[in-house]
Amino acid sequence: VRITGVNWFGFETSVMVPHGLWARNWQDMLEQIAEVGFNTIRLPYSSAMLEPGATPTSIDFVRNPDLQGLTSLQVMDRIVDYAGDLGLKIILDRHTLEPDNRHELWYNAAYPPQRLISDWQLLAERYLDDPTVIGADIYNEPHGGCWGCGDAAIDWRLAAEQAGNAIHDINPGWLILVEGVACGDAGCTWWGGDLSAAGAQPVNLDVPDKLVYSPHEYATSVADQDWFH
Repeated sequence: VRITGVNWFGFETSVMVPHGLWARNWQDMLEQIAEVGFNTIRLPYSSAMLEPGATPTSIDFVRNPDLQGLTSLQVMDRIVDYAGDLGLKIILDRHTLEPDNRHELWYNAAYPPQRLISDWQLLAERYLDDPTVIGADIYNEPHGGCWGCGDAAIDWRLAAEQAGNAIHDINPGWLILVEGVACGDAGCTWWGGDLSAAGAQPVNLDVPDKLVYSPHEYATSVADQDWFH
């Protein structure tokens, strides 16, 4: 299976809903994603969006009347359902903690380390019987931690392993996407881009054939870095 994916940002921001619904109908946007040839949507979210009663803003309810009165999580349900009707798959991505906050680690004072586990347990339970959701991108672009250093407070490899196994305790069918860190023995690269230590210190999942390493790599259109020269 070749995954040809597109990000649909928004759940991880202060509007707590996919972007563009202020100007377009949500079903039309999903249909366009399918029509142009994508088969998968990476759907970023924030921990804050999973809080009970978290509600979206910036929706044009004339264009999207069926979203009126729904929580953000209920809107996610609608998107997953219709994506499945169109033959699309979904990879969920824990992108931020607070809305719009790209925190360097997978936790902070407001969202302690255990939230990485409980957030994913909530979603694994919610979409357990839905074949549309195929994977979990455990945390987007961790860049303040280490890979395999053994310090539980900053060891991203260990945190990803624990979260992946917690998901598989509920839903062993999901792909577990693990990004890199920012810096390794050879220096620093993009946030989430360094997996140089993963060969010697791999993520060990109880369901090992569901592990997907997902290094983040960008071009000069994002930022012109020293290593391009």
